[in-house]
Amino acid sequence: MKTLSSIALTLALTASAAFANDHLTQIAGHARELAADYGKMTQTLKNKNFAPAELQQELQAADSDLGTIKTLMAEYAATEPKLNAAQAKDWKLTQDLVVLLDVFQTVKSELLAGDSPTSKRKEIQAHSQGLVTRAKMLEKTAMRLAGSGS
Repeated sequence: MKTLSSIALTLALTASAAFANDHLTQIAGHARELAADYGKMTQTLKNKNFAPAELQQELQAADSDLGTIKTLMAEYAATEPKLNAAQAKDWKLTQDLVVLLDVFQTVKSELLAGDSPTSKRKEIQAHSQGLVTRAKMLEKTAMRLAGSGS
């Protein structure tokens, strides 16, 4: 009987770890999509006569991916994963990157909603490139965390 309960516990822990790793893998996938969304924005902004409506669409796609990442992170955190020191550091970095992405996304939205987004093209483009970099960092960190078997 004791062996059966320890097998059940092992299976439960394995299933929980697989669930958590799936969330981390999904976070990395959405971070990759987020980087692509911001990359499209950067390309759009290379044209001095860009269409603000096109940029708004790309921003909405990024909003969707960022929202999904936040949901996945909340679900992952709710599993109360047991993390070693290195994993805890990566998890903290993941959280910090999402906060940064959220802040920059909000600033970018405000810049686009302003009077003349075309006059702020260079500033918006710089934000886009910074967002690409941070989204790629988020992807790498989430994959490293998933690979460490949290």
